[in-house]
Amino acid sequence: MVGQVPSRHRSRRRMRVALITGAVLTIAAISIGVASDNAPGSAAPAGISPAAAAATPPGLQPSVQAWLKAREKGLIELNNALVPIVQVDHPSGAAGKAACARVLAAARAMSGRAKAPDARVDTLARAGLAKIEQGAAACVAGDAVGGKQLITQGLAERTAATEPFDDTLEGE
Repeated sequence: MVGQVPSRHRSRRRMRVALITGAVLTIAAISIGVASDNAPGSAAPAGISPAAAAATPPGLQPSVQAWLKAREKGLIELNNALVPIVQVDHPSGAAGKAACARVLAAARAMSGRAKAPDARVDTLARAGLAKIEQGAAACVAGDAVGGKQLITQGLAERTAATEPFDDTLEGE
């Protein structure tokens, strides 16, 4: 047995050689793929194929991200303004009108914002906003019951659009 490697050690050595060979081949395949993706004349950023760059989901596009960031404070204000309206049966009295006026101002501010760079994102982001605005205006004008109904319908539209909005941002 001098000079011979026991069979147990031989199988371990073969396994190590196979793992190392597999790793080297994987790295080589990846390197070839990246190199061909970044060939001269390719419009894609480094490491991204032109097909992948063209299929960037809206949520990862810088222009859409900037639009989302710019509307963040207004959206928070609208959500905060809606809380007192949702928590009462019928907004009434001076406090009710003040709450409706706050919702109206926030909804108008959101409606007046620039459109999203992606049309699908814009449509879904504005879901229910027109009804919320109409409801708040009706409430301010004295129709608390009708205003609350319209606001509730607008919130239902917003809720229904939440998952499609997220899916659209993710490119689904």
